Amino acid sequence: MLEYERLAHAEGLAAGLRAALSGADARETAPGPVVAVVDVPEGARVVANALAEREGVAFVVTGSRRDYRPDVALAVAAARLGSTRRLLDRAVEHLAGREAGGEPLTRKQLVAGAIGDLVTATTRTRHELAAARPVAADVAAVHDRIAAIDWEVAKLFGANGYLTEHPARAGYVSTLVGNTWVAS
Repeated sequence: MLEYERLAHAEGLAAGLRAALSGADARETAPGPVVAVVDVPEGARVVANALAEREGVAFVVTGSRRDYRPDVALAVAAARLGSTRRLLDRAVEHLAGREAGGEPLTRKQLVAGAIGDLVTATTRTRHELAAARPVAADVAAVHDRIAAIDWEVAKLFGANGYLTEHPARAGYVSTLVGNTWVAS
């Protein structure tokens, strides 16, 4: 699963998601009525989402017969975690380029502490993901943790820009992706 995380970290959520879903029919293995994909199957009904489209992700309606595969859901979580790490890197770059009191914000104790907490949270989540069993409860816990981290990373950007044109969009779309892979 580490390869999906690395790919999403290097190339973005869509690249990691595509790899995580390769070899699986997402419409047959997702637990709910809609699933996030990168490659839309021919004839699939797409649920429009402009933010997801900007990230290269589409939401399609699943079939009536489904065979939920928590292992695939964990692979999707790995891709999401890579995307989260990518977003955190961009937040650190953003903060390093802003100054207060003549020094970069990344040198301020509260900001450095927040970044450190997020690095720790992503590392802990990576270990949880590696230890997770492919059962619904573990899948939900990992996806929930990633959503919480994405929210905290987005806060590092402050009120900078709008969601449609901002890197924080990836965290929002990642949460939507995760929601399609958590069994209720």
